[in-house]
Amino acid sequence: MSGRALLISLRCNPAHIQLLIAYAKAIQSLDLEAVFLLDPAYSRFSELGNAAPILEPGKARLNSRWDCAIFFNPSLKNLETAKSLKKHGTRILYILHEPWQMSPSYVKDEGVRAAGMAILAHRSTLPVLRAADHIILQSQYGLQIYRSKDARYNGSASYIPLLYDDDLRDDMSSLIQKKRYFSYIGNPCRAHGFDQFLNVVRLSLQQNRDIQFLIASGGHSLPKGCLSDPIFTQNSCRIEIQSGRRLSNDEINSYYAQSICVWNVYRRSTQSGVLPKAFMFGAPVVCSTVGSFPEFVTSGRNGEIVSARDPECIIEAFQRFKEDLVSYATRCRRDFMSTFYYRAHLRDLSDLLSDLTSSRADFHNPTG
Repeated sequence: MSGRALLISLRCNPAHIQLLIAYAKAIQSLDLEAVFLLDPAYSRFSELGNAAPILEPGKARLNSRWDCAIFFNPSLKNLETAKSLKKHGTRILYILHEPWQMSPSYVKDEGVRAAGMAILAHRSTLPVLRAADHIILQSQYGLQIYRSKDARYNGSASYIPLLYDDDLRDDMSSLIQKKRYFSYIGNPCRAHGFDQFLNVVRLSLQQNRDIQFLIASGGHSLPKGCLSDPIFTQNSCRIEIQSGRRLSNDEINSYYAQSICVWNVYRRSTQSGVLPKAFMFGAPVVCSTVGSFPEFVTSGRNGEIVSARDPECIIEAFQRFKEDLVSYATRCRRDFMSTFYYRAHLRDLSDLLSDLTSSRADFHNPTG
């Protein structure tokens, strides 16, 4: 082996599992050994153990055998771990998902408690930002925000998008045959425009449009009373709901595969994990202009940039996707493979790791 990389997530976040797996596979593709250091709460996710060996905090030897360490999310334990690694010369990468951008709209969309948690997470992250050798932002929008707000803590930062392995196992013909839904996948919250999605559902039902809807919120419960409108109860057969229990990755993938279109008309976002998964399974998105959506979505190509205030326009976008399924699915797949598939960024990762660790190990260039 030409080097060893420690992939660290000390606070369990199921939304980061596919990112952890993609980075493990990318590291292994560079002829490096990848090892996870994870919060024990991840133990219920067997797919992580299939991707790389797992160490538990407190049992791992944070000594000089680690050439680099990649931190994936905020935790109060990060700083102590980073200091222990740096004492032995380990190079530190920090993947920053949410650069600092607190505002009154954040409090309105997320609530006071969530805003307080975001402030705490940011404050706990600052010492790790200072200690890191390099920061990775996952959108050009996020990098711009970081440079305007947090670059004074660490000026060494660059952009690598959210990375995923490719979970699609169907050929295009089989994939197209599965598609049937206009889908909302993820947390049914105000920040993600869930109330506005329901406005689209309501209008579609009032107009008796031929649209089947899917709400797959997994472990997130739906807001109390959100479907109490009689038009929803009278048309329950046209709204598939998967809510209140954790969904496996296979289940989530099946819902993306069945989607003609996926909702991304968010009020607030830095970069959406829903977007690359939709593209992975050939599903265009309707999205807003917030955050990084304009970086990745081109109207008429892989989705439509819309206004949530115009549900009629959103319904018409869905109809266009439905009428040209193969073309949209093909372009979405192509954009996933060129933008979010981990193998598309092996050269970027190789160059970054080589620059950081050249004094410690011979990091090979990618061969594929």
